[in-house]
Amino acid sequence: MGAVEQILADPENSSRTASEVAELVIEALDDIRSRTHRLAVVGQIAYEPQGPVHTVVLGPFSARGILDTQEKFQKATEGGCAARGVGEMLAWDTKTGKGRGRFMLAPAFLKPRDAWDFYRGETAAELAIEAAADPIIRGVVPVCLCGLKVKPRCRWCGGEYEHSCPRHQPDAVLHRCKR
Repeated sequence: MGAVEQILADPENSSRTASEVAELVIEALDDIRSRTHRLAVVGQIAYEPQGPVHTVVLGPFSARGILDTQEKFQKATEGGCAARGVGEMLAWDTKTGKGRGRFMLAPAFLKPRDAWDFYRGETAAELAIEAAADPIIRGVVPVCLCGLKVKPRCRWCGGEYEHSCPRHQPDAVLHRCKR
């Protein structure tokens, strides 16, 4: 039984208001769609060549599989998908036959953390570069600044601040600009 069906069949609904049950159903649908509907069409349209450009977002659209990496997103959007077909309809106003438009496909996320997690992962190319890096380069340590007598100035607020040595005090508190 699906998540929505379980909510609707729950005997506890007799003690809930209709709006509470509706809220539970909406939450369940949002949870399902956050994993399956992961494509958005981001477009720009304009009626006149020199007129204002309007930005629009269409979607979310479903994609084959779960798009949890950039590689899976690339593979899902290379071929034909419903989102691409809808995006292509932004080329001009189909009602009047005028205007112009363009689009791109983008991964859609329900929460900001999901977006950060999507792009944070290391790609296979980055891992290969790290593995092939010369051991001498990997062993480079920060320069010692313990003997530095001049206090550095913040380039934003102009105030002097106490510096720390990145080699001997890696966990030191950095300057927090008040600007």
